[in-house]
Amino acid sequence: MSKRFKTLNDKKFTYGAHWMGIGFEFILVVGGLCYLGYWLDKTEGTSPGWMIIGFFVGFAVMLRIMIKRARADEDRSDFDSDQTDSQSDSGKTDKP
Repeated sequence: MSKRFKTLNDKKFTYGAHWMGIGFEFILVVGGLCYLGYWLDKTEGTSPGWMIIGFFVGFAVMLRIMIKRARADEDRSDFDSDQTDSQSDSGKTDKP
């Protein structure tokens, strides 16, 4: 297998790509709600009110989603490390 494909299958690479995708999602949700707030401000004649509300709502929602995903990743990594430890312990033999 070439070095390029080994890098693509690396766990660190997929983990980083996963969080980079969440960053893009964060930007899209917050930006989308800010734009929605901007549009509401234009239609109702309120200056930055709805846009600020949209920013804080989007930020709070995405922060909550990121915390939930981080906890799920932590639980998954704890589970994986427990399985790896039990597999390595079962393969050991006590030889004098």
